[in-house]
Amino acid sequence: MSGNVQKSLFDKILIANRGEIACRVMRTAKRMGIKTVAIYSEADARSMHVRMADEAYCVGGPKSQDSYLQMNRILDVALKSGAQAIHPGYGFLSENAKFVDMVESKGIKFIGPSSFPMNAMGDKINSKKIAKDANCFVIPGFEGEVENETRAVQLAKEIGYPVMIKASAGGGGKGMRVAYNDAEVHEAFSLCKNEAMSSFGDDRMLIERFIEDPHHIEIQVIADAHGNVAAFPERECSVQRRNQKVVEEAPSCLIDPETRKNMQNQAIALCKAVGYRSAGTIEMLCDNNKNFYFLEMNTRLQVEHPITEMISGEDLVELMIRVAAGEKLPQRFLDSPHVPFNGWAIESRVYAEDPLRNFLPSIGPLNTYVEPPALDHEGNVVRIDTGVFEGGVISMYYDPMIAKLCTRANDRPTAIALMDAALSRYVVDGLGNNMCFLQSIMRNESFRNGTYGTKFIGLEYPTGFHGVDLNPEETTELVATAAAMHHATLLVRSGNDMVEEIKEQTFVAVLGGQEGVPYRVTIGQEEGGYMDIDVTPMKEGAAGGGSLTVMGLDYSPGARFARVFLDKEIPDGPVTVSNEYLANGSEFGMETDPDSELKDTAVEVLQIEAKTVEGYRLRYKGSQQEVLIRTELEHEMSAHMRPPEKKDFSNMLRCPMPGTLVSVDVEPGQHVVEGQELAVVEAMKMQNILRATKNAVIKSVSCKAGANLKTDQVILEYES
Repeated sequence: MSGNVQKSLFDKILIANRGEIACRVMRTAKRMGIKTVAIYSEADARSMHVRMADEAYCVGGPKSQDSYLQMNRILDVALKSGAQAIHPGYGFLSENAKFVDMVESKGIKFIGPSSFPMNAMGDKINSKKIAKDANCFVIPGFEGEVENETRAVQLAKEIGYPVMIKASAGGGGKGMRVAYNDAEVHEAFSLCKNEAMSSFGDDRMLIERFIEDPHHIEIQVIADAHGNVAAFPERECSVQRRNQKVVEEAPSCLIDPETRKNMQNQAIALCKAVGYRSAGTIEMLCDNNKNFYFLEMNTRLQVEHPITEMISGEDLVELMIRVAAGEKLPQRFLDSPHVPFNGWAIESRVYAEDPLRNFLPSIGPLNTYVEPPALDHEGNVVRIDTGVFEGGVISMYYDPMIAKLCTRANDRPTAIALMDAALSRYVVDGLGNNMCFLQSIMRNESFRNGTYGTKFIGLEYPTGFHGVDLNPEETTELVATAAAMHHATLLVRSGNDMVEEIKEQTFVAVLGGQEGVPYRVTIGQEEGGYMDIDVTPMKEGAAGGGSLTVMGLDYSPGARFARVFLDKEIPDGPVTVSNEYLANGSEFGMETDPDSELKDTAVEVLQIEAKTVEGYRLRYKGSQQEVLIRTELEHEMSAHMRPPEKKDFSNMLRCPMPGTLVSVDVEPGQHVVEGQELAVVEAMKMQNILRATKNAVIKSVSCKAGANLKTDQVILEYES
């Protein structure tokens, strides 16, 4: 990061945002000796950013329009608190030129660009014209605002399908849809306009050619008020779902030094063309032949900025503050505007959403929240940027992000391995989250090879995410460890130490719950107190099976983690680093003694998500599994048990997530066909269309537009 601070540039700044980005800005401000002022909505009264700030003021109700978008109220707080500058974070008012003018008219510094370049580049319609004039490569499309659906269809035909329909203002994947035909243009246009107005207060739309499966590449820039601009190495942001980034990395596997320099030069030229000041990002689309096109410019700090910091050693928030105070960029940037980098960094966005239910948002309390240990050792880094805490709440009113988990290493494979290990040690209990999906990405061959584009999720998960599939060796380890945990629990209850006098025992471990696959597991004692475990599938063709030796089991009943030391070879390289990370941590009952014979042993970590009546619900390498542990007699008798009753909801349309019912598009007695739009629910600022799953007749409608719905609440019923 930037060097030590000699004096404060401002005495006090206000952060006009919430959540993790507000906390992120506060951390740098505090390090610089600057006091911080927070604003918050009624829903955020107990939030982390409020607790971190030196002062905090409520600015309105839970909805963004009533609080975080209330410019006059925020400005009143800045004046009342004596804040000398305002940092907008990202989203909300971060790209609102009117707000910038209001702030500066009161003699308060805006920690971001002035209104002119913000207007010029924040408007996607206008920015394309400016980029073209600055000799940047631009995507073919209509250069102007699209007034209505009819005009959108006409333009789409002229441009050629597929097309991208998107809001002129804002970003973050909101107000954006891809259309492949006239009908999809009609549908997407209205949805995008509604989302844009809800999120940004601006529903102007543009339309352009959609480039199939490109790489989404972006160049971070920093510019001062003296005409100096520096460009950082690229970020690869191609792992996206619904145009929302999920995993980012820096640098990109695709980009070579020559292409990188060309991208940086165009980014610098564009900034100079509009007199840009502060941090910003030029987003580009790049095909596999390294042909790249200007997409848009975000005139703010990006969500994924940490990975740029981690490979460059710079603090972008500090640079923004210094630029806002009138300082020139550091001399190192003036000497070389192409910022060098070292190593590789990856960011995973941890969201409160359920990937097993088509990534539907999840809201509610964080009953248990345990972050993976931070790390900064020999170039290996684990960083967590968050704005939540255990006992806090993920609200329906805002983005469902829980945290940004970032890793950095000297090479890409190690950064991936470290990310996988960190996800294994991340606990979120009480609401759905996407960590298993993130681990699935880390395990994916295309991602590991770096041979992926923006179609990655669609190609690799064509029917959605259905969980992580373990290989046979991993299956054996999971089954064996679950049985060993049960064995250890029995020994603790009987008063025996698990390492001494372990008697041979045989269990049946059923992987997958009541209707799962049974394995016979025999646990015996080996010389030295190790456990020798034999696993045998009891169903023909089942995966896994074999023998393994457990050299140590770190587990106690009621714990959230189990750590198992296995007698298997640790290959040199990335696995060595991740193994060391898994081998230590305060959440375990014992530390690994550096002089212990276990220090060079392969380590695996399991999360115990719940203790069930007959066993455990576990997470291992991203795979969530219920494992039942029985005696052989109990398993034999289980065949005579009545199966659990299954409820039939096939004649109901239920709300898949908490949200607001925007519209109901059918009425009782109406005939509908499979795929027909029935209702629209808005959650986390995104509108979701609910469609008929079959041809049917509507029997009744239970809810009206405007209703706040709970998960699984019945909206309507079909005739039987």
